[in-house]
Amino acid sequence: MKLINDDTLEFEEISSDSESILVSRKSYRLPIKDRDANFLEANGKTYPLLDISTEGVCIGIESASPLSSEDIQPSCKLTLGDENFDGLEGEVVHASLDGDGNWICGIQWLKVDDNTLKSLEKKLATLRKEIFNNA
Repeated sequence: MKLINDDTLEFEEISSDSESILVSRKSYRLPIKDRDANFLEANGKTYPLLDISTEGVCIGIESASPLSSEDIQPSCKLTLGDENFDGLEGEVVHASLDGDGNWICGIQWLKVDDNTLKSLEKKLATLRKEIFNNA
């Protein structure tokens, strides 16, 4: 879907080929239960994490204070429990309402150095184990 002007949307056909790169998921987001211990800090503000993957995060935002890509560049800080991931650079890929009418914002990482990515993957593996052990 593309925004043509202020009030017109153009819909794009999604490929029906199930093997298409356009419709295949490269990673899955993990839901975050403890929002007090897992959050994103950007531009002096703190946002609760709703879910996370190695490619990005979804955070809760207030409609009165929208978030833009400029707010999370050149760096932001991700806190996952007792671990911090500094110097992340991302872009806002969507801001929308969830099923309960709350505003959410999706952020995709643009730049993550190799060491940070390895640490993040390790932490996500730990979170994944916790989710499945508690299921």
